[in-house]
Amino acid sequence: MALPLHPEYRTMPMVWYVPPLSPIVDALSKGGHDGEDAGNLFGAIDTLRIPLSYLAELFTAGDVEPVAATLRRLGAMRAHMRHHNLGEEPDPAIAASVGMDPTAVEAMYRLLALAKYDER
Repeated sequence: MALPLHPEYRTMPMVWYVPPLSPIVDALSKGGHDGEDAGNLFGAIDTLRIPLSYLAELFTAGDVEPVAATLRRLGAMRAHMRHHNLGEEPDPAIAASVGMDPTAVEAMYRLLALAKYDER
């Protein structure tokens, strides 16, 4: 999930960054769409406030696909955990669409949102 900053400079990063999803949910909601729906989130990744090409220049020396894959995983995690937190049955197809299973999505959520310092 985390990417180094400017890997083309061949420096060893001390800090890794998770690309921002931007205020994507708000933008979708203002447009009359369900901002938490996985399909809407995946479709909106290409139209983020911060262009994918710019994020790719920062994190992957211009390669857009790893950044897009990371953002899709974050979107899948958000959609999966929304179902989980609302007491709904999580849809395993959401995790499968990004090459993960529900257990891996929940582990990723724990590391990104809830992990204690010594678990990171």
